[in-house]
Amino acid sequence: MNTIDHIQEDEIDLKELFKVIWNYKVFIVVFTAIVTLLSIVYTLTITPIYEVKSVVRIGFIGEDLVEQPKILEQKLRLVFDVENNHKSLQEKAWVSDISIIKGVDDFLQISTQSYSNDLALEQNKEVVAFLQNEYKYQIDEFALKTQTNIKNFEKQIDYINNVTKVNILRAIDKINNQDIVKIDEKIRLLKEQDLFKINERIRLLKEQDIFRINEKIRVLKEQDLLKIDEKINFIKTIEIHTIDNKIKFNETKLKEYENLLVDISKTKSIDNTQAMLMQMQILNTQNLILNLQNQIENLIKEKENIILLTLRDLEIEKKNLIDITLIDLENKRKNLIEISLGDLEIEKKNLIDITLRDLELQKTNLINDEIQNLNIKLNIDLEQKINDLQNQISFEELNFTNNRAVNSELVGNYIIKDNAIKPQKSLIIVVAFIIGFILSIFMVFIYNFVREKK
Repeated sequence: MNTIDHIQEDEIDLKELFKVIWNYKVFIVVFTAIVTLLSIVYTLTITPIYEVKSVVRIGFIGEDLVEQPKILEQKLRLVFDVENNHKSLQEKAWVSDISIIKGVDDFLQISTQSYSNDLALEQNKEVVAFLQNEYKYQIDEFALKTQTNIKNFEKQIDYINNVTKVNILRAIDKINNQDIVKIDEKIRLLKEQDLFKINERIRLLKEQDIFRINEKIRVLKEQDLLKIDEKINFIKTIEIHTIDNKIKFNETKLKEYENLLVDISKTKSIDNTQAMLMQMQILNTQNLILNLQNQIENLIKEKENIILLTLRDLEIEKKNLIDITLIDLENKRKNLIEISLGDLEIEKKNLIDITLRDLELQKTNLINDEIQNLNIKLNIDLEQKINDLQNQISFEELNFTNNRAVNSELVGNYIIKDNAIKPQKSLIIVVAFIIGFILSIFMVFIYNFVREKK
């Protein structure tokens, strides 16, 4: 029952509302017409705004963009004051929006507005030109860098062909015509001079020095010692024997004179004259005996001197010759054989085994190592380097010709709309009509409510 009453009340209220609207229909129609008319007047009097759009591809160098899209977007929005939406009539054209196209980060959409399409187009071209000029130096720098790299690579190739290769060829020629020739000359001098000198010294040592010592030993043994032995033998067999004979002869004479003296002493003198003669004879005999005794004593001393001095000196001399001179000569000969000759043989061996072998090794190293390394460097390393440089030149030329560095550019054409985007006359009139109609009904309800309260 309550629900039915409620429905009946709602029906009554709606009827009352429609009745009120119908009673003031003239006011509603007039008010709505006035608002609609004012909107028509507004759309006819307001200055129209036209918009031009363009899509720009952000420039790139290689795989990298000239600027990060978000940074570039903010930079352009700041430069062209996109955020200031309150444009004055004094501005001929302005940038309404700059944004990254969704899903394509390297494309920007530029929107410009003005009171004519021509001015909006000029403003849009100005933004594109600014974008191109702002990063043109990077493109030019890349082109200049590429050309510089190509020239540097070409210079390196020229330097390798005209300097490095020539220096290597000169080094090879120097090794062949100077270093190896010098080593060959050293080997020749070592064989023909140094080894010859050592062999000559060995020959002279054997044929002269050792021969002279052997000759001295032979002379010492065969002559000097023989002479001393002969002198000793002569002293023993002749001089001492002669002295002994003289001593025996004098001793015999001495006994004869002593016997004579005894006989004279036993003889008796007859007279004084005879006695004087006997005395004189005794005196003479005594003198003869004394002289003989002196001679015998002198001969004995001479014999002792010969035995003690001369013979001993000869024995000492012989001993010195055997123990000193002969040993010295033997030692000298031994030193010559074992030391001097040994040193020469060692020096000869060192020349052959070390010096000569080192020279041969140096020569072999020059031929097998240095010349081979230089040839490898000349024919392989440098050629590989030239090929690498030529590949780099080709790569740089490819980068330069295949648009590896492209400035920001317009994609397609400028998008120009023939109709103004502002104001949207139809929309404004429709919206004004609806607003006027609703507002008039609202005013009628308020007026009716106030009147009923009174």
